Amino acid sequence: MVGKYGLIISVFAGTLLGAPVTCSAQAQTTQGNPPSTPRFNTEIMVTPERGETPRHLVPASTVVLEAESLAGLPAVQLSEIGAFLPGFQFQQAQPHAVRPIVSARGFFGGGEAEYVLLLVDGVPVADAESGLIDWSLVPISSVRRIEALRGPGASMYGDSAIGGVIQILTDRPADGGALTVGGGSFGTFTADGFYGRRSSSLGFVVKGAALGTDGASAHSAGKHFVASGSMDGQTHGALWSVTVTGNDRGRDDSGALNADALLRDPFGSDSLFRFDRLDRRSLSTAFTLSGVGERWQHRARVHTTARSEDLVRTILLAPGLGDRGARALSTSALGGSGESGRAISGATRSATVRFGVDVSREHLDTSYRAVSDTGVQGPPGGEASGRRVRTGAFVSSAWDPESRLRLSASLRWDRIADSFGAGLAGSRSHKAWSPRVGATLLLNENHSVSLFAQASRAFKAPTLDQLFDPRPFPDFMGGTFTISNPGLVPQHATNVEVGVSGGSRLRLSALAYRMTVDDEIDFDVRTFSYANIGRSHHMGVELEAGGVSWKGIQPSMTYALVRVTDPDGARQLKNVPRHVITASAGFDLPWGIAPLVRYRRSLGAFLDDENVYSIDGPSTLEMRVRRRFGRHLLFLDVLNLTDDRYQEYGFTLADFRGRAVPYAYPGAPRAVRAGVIASF
Repeated sequence: MVGKYGLIISVFAGTLLGAPVTCSAQAQTTQGNPPSTPRFNTEIMVTPERGETPRHLVPASTVVLEAESLAGLPAVQLSEIGAFLPGFQFQQAQPHAVRPIVSARGFFGGGEAEYVLLLVDGVPVADAESGLIDWSLVPISSVRRIEALRGPGASMYGDSAIGGVIQILTDRPADGGALTVGGGSFGTFTADGFYGRRSSSLGFVVKGAALGTDGASAHSAGKHFVASGSMDGQTHGALWSVTVTGNDRGRDDSGALNADALLRDPFGSDSLFRFDRLDRRSLSTAFTLSGVGERWQHRARVHTTARSEDLVRTILLAPGLGDRGARALSTSALGGSGESGRAISGATRSATVRFGVDVSREHLDTSYRAVSDTGVQGPPGGEASGRRVRTGAFVSSAWDPESRLRLSASLRWDRIADSFGAGLAGSRSHKAWSPRVGATLLLNENHSVSLFAQASRAFKAPTLDQLFDPRPFPDFMGGTFTISNPGLVPQHATNVEVGVSGGSRLRLSALAYRMTVDDEIDFDVRTFSYANIGRSHHMGVELEAGGVSWKGIQPSMTYALVRVTDPDGARQLKNVPRHVITASAGFDLPWGIAPLVRYRRSLGAFLDDENVYSIDGPSTLEMRVRRRFGRHLLFLDVLNLTDDRYQEYGFTLADFRGRAVPYAYPGAPRAVRAGVIASF
């Protein structure tokens, strides 16, 4: 589960790294036509170093996706958009699949923990007990820009950024609005829209999204609703903004299928999972205040989240034998940050310095009840309360000793204090230092090609569930046990990478990295609990090419070779593809028709660490065809055009004779949907 799973490259299709685009999503929908093919902005990023930095000077792998590109992607929700970010793999990302799971740089939590940090306008989005991301919280109509950092980001963001950082930047209000409505296979319906107004000093916008689906598999129907409102303005030279978001989501869970069931009906559901379901409600707020002085830039942020959840989940203990439990969960979080930065310019040299603090307090109450074969819940069988307090401080600096050379360094200190149990009697605390040093060398006079290198340390603390989850499992001797382990310590990673990127019309990128993870957290079958089980090695090569436009065709390709192994280095760790290939092309056709096609193939992955049971990975083709009519746009999406029968990920279980039985989650079959984006 933890620290063992794979770097997977997916590619954003279309015109990669073309000319920079700066108009907002609202402006695009109300003023003229968007570019016919998706484009990346190549100028400024804020995520890697928590402040504005020219992208070609960042000593790391980055990607930027602008709002006006979204209309060209076969995507109607955020997880589908994320699947087009190079370096990140989103599994079960479609609305008719069960639940999105993201992995990067060899880290895959399997829905139990997260190794990628999601930020929405600087605010972290993660469940208190597991760190998992709810990808339904952000309507895509509100997305102005997506920035992604591949590889460890702990030196600026701390825990959970060991695999990468994705930040969603939302739009400031503007006059006008848009509504996207679509529907298609498996009874899936989606709606997503916004409306905003702005005066000289004040603006507001309301946004929302709704989704309903019968699901691609049996017992996988779902729905979700999200509504958000924000306001911003300027007072005495300071900019302020406030956002409130509410979410209501429900989903049936079809569970995994064993090898025999996959052959009979790959989209069926084992009867053991017939009551499995998630119902979730949340409310979050954020307030941000920023100002620019003569020398310094300052920003302060406060955010809150309250959430309640009812979950019925069946855990397989052996083939055909499951433990079904109902969980009631309520969480609350209060957090804040403050940071400052200054740019220092000289006649021949320049430098920047930034520093800040992050604090948060998360609380949860949880209880379990057994669920009978008829779906009736029994008396409470495990109750507890927990609290996690995070404190972090960072400082970073960059210096340009020469016009073509940039040196950078950052250092962060984190303390995570946990308390759990009756009266919060049990407690643990973890501390970590996360340094990073990097260098960027511009290889030509117009700064279009750069060579970069960096070395960093990162850490991932065990989740509250891994430490203290009170769910009782039967020991078949009249008693119960838990799989949590309060003795877990954080896992630490040491990463070194070097790469080159750039170009004008043709954009090329090549990168190699090596990461060693110590005290890796995983589920230990010997003790049937979570444990720090040792060390793993993550090594990879990433290649990208794109940006050329030839007679209205914009092709692009990526290839990733990744090895994630135990210390012996003999076997690929489970659920990590050894090879991932993507190829895509956008077309500008007559009559304003603009198709976009992407092919994705992964191979060399296994369901087990012994590499006995291979995963039949995706070999899928997907496309969007769109046509603009004035201010409105029609689109047609075809997902998995060839109806490839593939597997997303899985595991093995030992039967009562000691034989391994493979289980897998099937990939979604072919789906067709159509819709309209109306601007007003």
